[in-house]
Amino acid sequence: MKEEKEVSHIKYYFFKFVAYIIFAIIVAIFRDYLIEHLKYFIATLMLLYALEELFFELIYSRHKILHQKKIYLGAIEIVLVFTIAFVDVSYTSVCIIWAIWSILREAYEIEEVIVELKAWLPRIVSFVESLTVIVFSIMLIIEPTEHHALIHLYLLLVELFLNPLIPLVDELLGKKKEKPSKS
Repeated sequence: MKEEKEVSHIKYYFFKFVAYIIFAIIVAIFRDYLIEHLKYFIATLMLLYALEELFFELIYSRHKILHQKKIYLGAIEIVLVFTIAFVDVSYTSVCIIWAIWSILREAYEIEEVIVELKAWLPRIVSFVESLTVIVFSIMLIIEPTEHHALIHLYLLLVELFLNPLIPLVDELLGKKKEKPSKS
């Protein structure tokens, strides 16, 4: 039974990894268009993250894959989506909202890294990525220009790659560590 849950986790993380890579490729191809229409891109991005967090939190909460704080983050994201999509906000405001949202997500991820030090290398990579995003988010708040928004978009591409890859590596490393001890 436990082995079935582990396979289910690996399937979930693998599916997430493939979906995020496809999304990252789309973002990379259309980056100039997305920067021009940042308001709609960020609102869509936040909505996708919120729906993913809420959906998978509800499905997998029994297996304790995800954390209940993600429900709160998802709710905040939905409020931000409506703010960006339906309120007349400037490009500068969208950049600042995007930066603050990134800081919230990365602060949560840093907390996760500290609490769940299962595999050092993936967690250190996650920690460094989170700190980098926070620093560049602060820069985006200080100077919300198209240049900094483009840098933030490139960081998003890195995050789209690492976000599902790190838990997948954790699961695979955890599974490899358990196999020798069972023998």
